[in-house]
Amino acid sequence: MKIVVTGGSGQLGRQVVAELCAAGHAVLSVDRQPHPDGHSPARIGNLLDPAVLLDACAGADGLVHLAAHIAPNIASDTATFNDNTQMTYNALHAAAEHGIKRAVIASSLAAYGYLYGHAGGTPDYLPIDEAHPCRPTDPYGLSKVVGESIADSFALRKGMGIASLRLPGINYDPAFKRIFSLMADPAFRRPGFWTYVDVRDAALACRLGIEASLAGHRIFNIAAPASNMREPTAALIERHFPALRDIRCQGAGNWSGMDCTRAARELGFHARYTWEALASQA
Repeated sequence: MKIVVTGGSGQLGRQVVAELCAAGHAVLSVDRQPHPDGHSPARIGNLLDPAVLLDACAGADGLVHLAAHIAPNIASDTATFNDNTQMTYNALHAAAEHGIKRAVIASSLAAYGYLYGHAGGTPDYLPIDEAHPCRPTDPYGLSKVVGESIADSFALRKGMGIASLRLPGINYDPAFKRIFSLMADPAFRRPGFWTYVDVRDAALACRLGIEASLAGHRIFNIAAPASNMREPTAALIERHFPALRDIRCQGAGNWSGMDCTRAARELGFHARYTWEALASQA
């Protein structure tokens, strides 16, 4: 397929471009910045301008939309929300105008509302799955929920198959140094339910999402199967979520706070890069 990747010059975008190219797809990267690896073709443009995306999507078979302010407090609250939602609409609108039927958009664990909002809040249950209510109070999480609603709209109106990937914190270091350094501070990771995904696995999920024959808009949790802590997750919940009573994984290990069963079943996604595998090789 010919696939347009927005945000292709970013840390995740670079890996997605490489993953798609390795699988034999032709990739056009679109970003405000030049592609740092020299990938070609690449186009520089502001995705807040609909004309940039309309031009980029001509003749394409698929769209992977990653461009965004990737967290709150990088830009102003209004810019974070307005820019993220506008870019998502522009991207899906351009794809629809050119008859593209396959798309992937990067959503986030922040959509549930606990990563950057609800300070001290307790989820309804863990591990959290795609059916859990979304209650974002921060502009970034809210922009992701609205982005998913935009995907609902285009899937209904245009018959597109769209995968929204709810990604937790992404590990960009193959040595997992930051994860190892924070294992002594589980309270810091509490809002993310001790979840993570390696960038290589996030890129794999993007490829699987664009290659899948989806009917309508589907939301998928994408995470490593175990937590970013050595301590058993049940013990972490008892200490950091004392009010939580609905624990849906009764295993004794350090299972992830995100349930990725749907992604495994519908996309064939299984994480390949974990800190445990690296530690076992040491």
